[in-house]
Amino acid sequence: MSAKAIISAIFDHRFCRVLAGLWMALIFWLSSLPDVPGPELFSAQDKLEHFLVFGILGFLIAAALGPWKSGLSWRGMAIVTIIVAGYGASDELHQMFVPGRNASLFDLLFDSLGGFSFVFLYRRSYHYLHGAGSVS
Repeated sequence: MSAKAIISAIFDHRFCRVLAGLWMALIFWLSSLPDVPGPELFSAQDKLEHFLVFGILGFLIAAALGPWKSGLSWRGMAIVTIIVAGYGASDELHQMFVPGRNASLFDLLFDSLGGFSFVFLYRRSYHYLHGAGSVS
């Protein structure tokens, strides 16, 4: 089995839909906790965490909506970024009602930046692995 076949199987849009749903459930569960477990290693660590967590969500949603064999258009990237930002906004709203948590526009900004960055990474990966050259 070739590397492309393995990657195509991993990024099967049906499988990624399940993973995206599970990832969203994990985000909701973590944001329901009054305090997320783990040490704070550096300042602004939470912003990096938001960037990465919502970036992964963006990548999974991109893979779920843009089947690996056909890539993802710029319009598709915008749609996925809006979905991630919307979920980030609902997460921040949800945290307003969790004791010990609060909503933050900066968190939402990093949610959205992470989503866009990883969707862009998805698009670049597709073009790189399929030899499409430039990403226009």
